[in-house]
Amino acid sequence: MVEEIATVVAVEAGGVWLSTTPVASCNACNVSDDCGTGIVAKTMTPRQNRFFITTPLALLPGEQVKIGLQENSLLMAALMVYLLPLLLLLGGAVTAGLAGLAEGWVILAALTGAIAGFMLARRYGRLQQSTEQISIVEVLPQLAVQRLS
Repeated sequence: MVEEIATVVAVEAGGVWLSTTPVASCNACNVSDDCGTGIVAKTMTPRQNRFFITTPLALLPGEQVKIGLQENSLLMAALMVYLLPLLLLLGGAVTAGLAGLAEGWVILAALTGAIAGFMLARRYGRLQQSTEQISIVEVLPQLAVQRLS
């Protein structure tokens, strides 16, 4: 199970809105502010992801929870996004090439296959969003801060 820490942003009937902040791998380096890769990583990394999870737990805004996603769900999503468009691109190009079409038509068939693959991956992603794959693994304890006088 792939796990991530999320913060409860809002509570609604039947569930909670969670927010996660992705961490770029370049942030660990001391020179990431001067490095081109670090600057690109900070620019391209989305600031926060927000999503809704149905849960019977009574959570409050500001609480942190550990959420989990099954590896097979993550692997299937990666296959759909990366492999399916590539396979349909190659399939379109090979089919058009074997049919004896001109080079322009082969390129058009390849692009059509790739676009169809991305559209199928998008449809698969929407179907998977409706069947909740993310679950709350545990509610993290709150650390109380006390002022010393």
